[in-house]
Amino acid sequence: MKILKYLFLLVLLLSFGGTIFIATQKSNFNLVKSIVIKSNKTSIYNYLNDTRNYKDWFIFDKNNSTVELNYSEKSFGVGSFFSWTGSEGKGKTTIYFTSENDSIIQKTNLDGKFSETVWKLKDTIGGTKVTCISKGEMSFLNKLNFFFTGGINKTIERKIEQSLTNLNRSLDYELNTYSINSKGVVFKKACYYIKHTINTKFSRLNYNIKIIIPYLINFSNQNNIILSGKPFIIYNSIDENKEITNISVCLPIKRRILTSSGSDIICSELEGYNAFKTNLNGDYSHRKTAWKKAKEFITKNNENIEKSIPLLEIYNKSFIDGLSPSKWQTTIYIALQSKNNSDKPASTKETEVIETNELDSQ
Repeated sequence: MKILKYLFLLVLLLSFGGTIFIATQKSNFNLVKSIVIKSNKTSIYNYLNDTRNYKDWFIFDKNNSTVELNYSEKSFGVGSFFSWTGSEGKGKTTIYFTSENDSIIQKTNLDGKFSETVWKLKDTIGGTKVTCISKGEMSFLNKLNFFFTGGINKTIERKIEQSLTNLNRSLDYELNTYSINSKGVVFKKACYYIKHTINTKFSRLNYNIKIIIPYLINFSNQNNIILSGKPFIIYNSIDENKEITNISVCLPIKRRILTSSGSDIICSELEGYNAFKTNLNGDYSHRKTAWKKAKEFITKNNENIEKSIPLLEIYNKSFIDGLSPSKWQTTIYIALQSKNNSDKPASTKETEVIETNELDSQ
């Protein structure tokens, strides 16, 4: 019995001593890691700026497969966040600062201790240099977990390195996995739609679209407007040299409405027309390639483009559906010189007056 008693006391003393030892170890960490990724800054920035993408590459803990993730309703930009529960505790990471195509700053709360992560992007030979700067403090529980895996700095360093490797692999797949399919000449049916129109640089095109589509959806929900299809974009004008375009971001609706005078959301009617249909499966960075191939298909089929009707893109599957870029599906319509555009929507005398606040300018 005495031997068992002494053994128990010895284990107790070792446990107590080990706890004190771990508790007195430094809780702070400050690490910098970089990788060169063969993608442009804009594509990488857009990918990092959408918190729903982190599930595909970020290392949350040693047993990533059991991590439960939740996301903010708005998944990109300042204020968006993802939270998780895993074997190493509960965490929440929030984006609180962005500098377009340059940097993103995030704050993380892991079991009550805070850290900051800065993502820096810089053009370099062969692509973009992505630098991750992570600094903060760990809780005792995490210090205890990390003590058996090499300590705080070594464990976090391995996680950052593995995350960057996964990011490179994920970006390569998500951004470069795409296909373009010609669907031939079709008749684009008429519809009513609500729209918000802006001028934008091509470098900010996706950013603005991600803001305006939810804005239009929220407007339609608040005013009980019945939608009749997926969001679409009308390219009212395109200046290739200046890389600027005027676009209308649109939602198709079942019947015409009237918005208040001066509203930044208005209702219009899209008349039916003959068009060449092309499907782009993949990231929007390939849209210009899809436009080019569509025009080549048109020439090959001895058709002529109707320049008075702007190019149109329908987002059948997109970020709105919570999908990764490789799973996005976009339909492109390029109008052809008229043969018989007779299928127009029947007019309706019923209208609805909608009051609206203006969207902040982009």
